[in-house]
Amino acid sequence: QRLVLSCSLRKLYIQTLCNILTISFRAQTDLNPDRHRSETLTSSGRGNQRDVEPQNLPNSHYAEKVSLLDGDVQNSKHDDAEEGGRIRVVPVHQRPDLLVPCADLVNSEWQRSQAARVHSLQKSCSEFPVCLVLLQGPRGTEERLLGHARLTQVVGHGSSLFVESVVVSKQERGKGYGRVLMEETELYAKRRGFKRLCLTTHDKQHFYAHLGYVLSTPVQSMGTVMALQNPLSSSQPPPLLSSSSGHPVVQTLTETPYRDARGVPIFWMHKDI
Repeated sequence: QRLVLSCSLRKLYIQTLCNILTISFRAQTDLNPDRHRSETLTSSGRGNQRDVEPQNLPNSHYAEKVSLLDGDVQNSKHDDAEEGGRIRVVPVHQRPDLLVPCADLVNSEWQRSQAARVHSLQKSCSEFPVCLVLLQGPRGTEERLLGHARLTQVVGHGSSLFVESVVVSKQERGKGYGRVLMEETELYAKRRGFKRLCLTTHDKQHFYAHLGYVLSTPVQSMGTVMALQNPLSSSQPPPLLSSSSGHPVVQTLTETPYRDARGVPIFWMHKDI
């Protein structure tokens, strides 16, 4: 009987102890609701702020976060908003409505009659010469004519083009459009399979050197030489001038042996594209 009583008391003691432990565990669980969370929380290293791992976010929030990270949604909205401000070059023979404004633009730098200038621009065609206009904004009243450049082929160099009559509207100068015009012209020439651009300049040799152009030797453009801007009266490249010592003058960014038809120093340059 003593043995049975002892076992009963021991069993009662153990059961009571288990009940106490169970009540204590439930109380701790209720005070710590985060124990029920299934997602993983990671410290972001920014004080007490914590970031939830993406895989534990609802699908809608996850999609929104990915869209902002990869830029697809955001960029497409940005492109739509900025479409009207996009800058591009267009051959003027595809935009006959711009012949007169373009003639006025070129004439602002090199004076000729408007009729003569329009006639020259009308020679633009896909087979060269090509007159490119730099435009910004949607076609219509908000479109702006920013600049012009003319491309002709080079005699004896089938993979080269000659760039001439490069001009930016006086109201738009100092805003980087000159660089944009040259870069877009290079892209146009490259897409058409050409590998080198040649040009001449009287005083912008440092600007072109900054764009990657190097000093070069004279070439002859095909067709009417310098149709819009005519620094050379001869169809052949000018001879090298000699210094007082009798040695040819070497062309540098500050000195050139070449002269145009008016006797003004002129620099020859090219860039491989």
